[in-house]
Amino acid sequence: MRPLRQFPISTAATAGAVSAVVALAALTAGTSAAAGAAATPAQSAQSEYQAMLKAVGTQGVHFSSSARQSGVTISVHGDTGATTGAQTLMVKNGSLSEHVTALLVGSTGYINANATALHHVIGLTSTQSSKYAGAWLSFPTSNNGLAQLVAGLLNSQVPRELEMTGPFTYGTATSVNGKSVLAIHGSQGTQTGTVPVVLLVPASGTPLPIEEDTNPGTGGGSSAIHGTVSFSSWGEKTTERAPAHSVSLLKLVPGATSGATSTTGG
Repeated sequence: MRPLRQFPISTAATAGAVSAVVALAALTAGTSAAAGAAATPAQSAQSEYQAMLKAVGTQGVHFSSSARQSGVTISVHGDTGATTGAQTLMVKNGSLSEHVTALLVGSTGYINANATALHHVIGLTSTQSSKYAGAWLSFPTSNNGLAQLVAGLLNSQVPRELEMTGPFTYGTATSVNGKSVLAIHGSQGTQTGTVPVVLLVPASGTPLPIEEDTNPGTGGGSSAIHGTVSFSSWGEKTTERAPAHSVSLLKLVPGATSGATSTTGG
């Protein structure tokens, strides 16, 4: 879900950015910091954060995200489900444009990508990338490396995507699309160190997350990670179907474990 998780099978120069982006997820709209003091919260920031995790539980959610680092921009949007989920990843790095659609159906993951992504993100050869561009490639989620392609797409994994560490504090009054929200400040570990994170939840009612901002503002320069995740449609029911035909990615990725399955159908 998020654009910050490690992408271990990535082999290109863009891998560092994708590694910094496959664990954050965000495309924000209509966020503004309101002037003045926030309404006095009924509980501590840490208690509000814990209440948020409890409210999330195992609900489905739609997410959209954007992140940038060192001139690379990444956007992700998708939906989580009880046993299935889907997301689309776009990476822009100069003239390079990479597009990956990922599905999770049970214990099998699927990707459909353009040739640039297959070569630079997945690590296929130029010949393989051209051949399999636009085709569905499948892999078992028991393969830890490839499983990162569909990480965070199950409802049960959503709370983990929202994990951050304290100390927890409240920020200034904020609104999102005209709705008053509480800003819970914490931090998150990345490959390059710890970065500040702000989680926005409704100021009243059920504290289901509306947005998460990683390293907000302009601090840290262009090499720092900046990203936003927007959440909506909490409680949605998502059911994805496996592609009618797919080719085993295990047979194509260099250094993949043995035991690849043959081309699948149905």
